Amino acid sequence: MENNLKVVIVVADSLGRGLATNRAAVLATGLAAHVPNIIGQNLMTKDGKELLSFTQIPIPILCSKPDTNFIELAKRSEELGCKVIVFLTRAQGMRSYEEYRLSVAQSNYAELDIDAIAIYGEIKPVTKATGNLPSLR
Repeated sequence: MENNLKVVIVVADSLGRGLATNRAAVLATGLAAHVPNIIGQNLMTKDGKELLSFTQIPIPILCSKPDTNFIELAKRSEELGCKVIVFLTRAQGMRSYEEYRLSVAQSNYAELDIDAIAIYGEIKPVTKATGNLPSLR
């Protein structure tokens, strides 16, 4: 795992704790698919019990400010060389990923209802994009 990689997840300040943590979990699974080697090796205890692995780096969950525009945050992050994964509010009520996919296909990017975002890349650009956001409490 690269030592210069940073990952953060930003959730809308308007979300309740349950919705915010759900979005963080969904985005974290997406990260596992897109970030090579983010998952460590399984571990073994002294007495032979295998522990299944998880991420090798911390993933802070940050809270947006009331005036945060997630489209702008994504754009700025990408301009800084970061990668982003977004979560749309509409996904909460959809019955299938196919229904979600079709909904997205009928939307312009600038009009997406993003309420959570995972940002990953080199430490400095990720920090520059999100450094002023507080931790989710």
